[in-house]
Amino acid sequence: MARAVVKRSPKKSPYFTTAASSRVKREHSERAVISCAEGIEAVEVKQTVVTKAKQRKVKSPSCVPFAPTGASEFGLVQEKLAHDPFRLLIATIFLNKTRGKVAIPVLYQLFGKYPTPADLASANTSDIAEMMQCLGLQNTRAKKCVELSRKWLETPPTKGVRYRRLHYPKHKDGSDIKPRETVDEDDSRIAWEAAHLPGIGPYALDSWRIFCRDEMRGLAKDWKGTGASNSDFVPEWKTVLPQDKELRAFLAWMWLKEGYEWNCLNGELKPVRKKILRAIEKDRSLYLNHKGRLKVIKR
Repeated sequence: MARAVVKRSPKKSPYFTTAASSRVKREHSERAVISCAEGIEAVEVKQTVVTKAKQRKVKSPSCVPFAPTGASEFGLVQEKLAHDPFRLLIATIFLNKTRGKVAIPVLYQLFGKYPTPADLASANTSDIAEMMQCLGLQNTRAKKCVELSRKWLETPPTKGVRYRRLHYPKHKDGSDIKPRETVDEDDSRIAWEAAHLPGIGPYALDSWRIFCRDEMRGLAKDWKGTGASNSDFVPEWKTVLPQDKELRAFLAWMWLKEGYEWNCLNGELKPVRKKILRAIEKDRSLYLNHKGRLKVIKR
């Protein structure tokens, strides 16, 4: 089957709004990430920031050794679960505020013991919490897993049936929709097919939109746009502005594969610089700075 031509997004998507620039340079301190086979492991890298008073070193956000642009995967577990949206959403409960290297082995233990949504829906929360003890917040996470499973069996995400998620992705989005109101495909209001599921926050919705929504809606065979019948089709991932640092790094890599440097704060696109491509070829680490732009870690 011939691969459908995927139309590139405009230089700035209409879904994105430009973030207001700060007049004062703030000190940024975040955990950076490094891609690994089992998930995303946090590491720390330092960056020099110039202030009016003096120079000081601070930790830089989202430093990752990017995979070559010709690679088929970046290294996120969501890529492996893209065709199983239920498991992908369960995975976000494990990964939220937890290192992937720690969370992913426990996640697959859970899938081994409770292989279907029905199995997980009927599970004892205390048994699940015991499995999750090393992750922290085990009681809350276990409860979310069971509640999500039960709701999934009752009302799974369905094409043409959307629900509000208040203030997602932008402030006041969903405020014009009643709490239990459903919105169809032709309604222009902002709503999502998976927003009614318990335990689903911005990180989970971002992950689901990037990796699962196009396939669920029957628009393509996967999140990359494979098999899209419409020549004007734009994959959902091109419209997402996540807050999570791993998802930001992943989308930056996806845009590099398209030949663009992507600003994670406002969605602006610029032709990729040669030094960025050279850095990837030499296995150099990149990071998204406080202005949302890709930078190369100096060695």
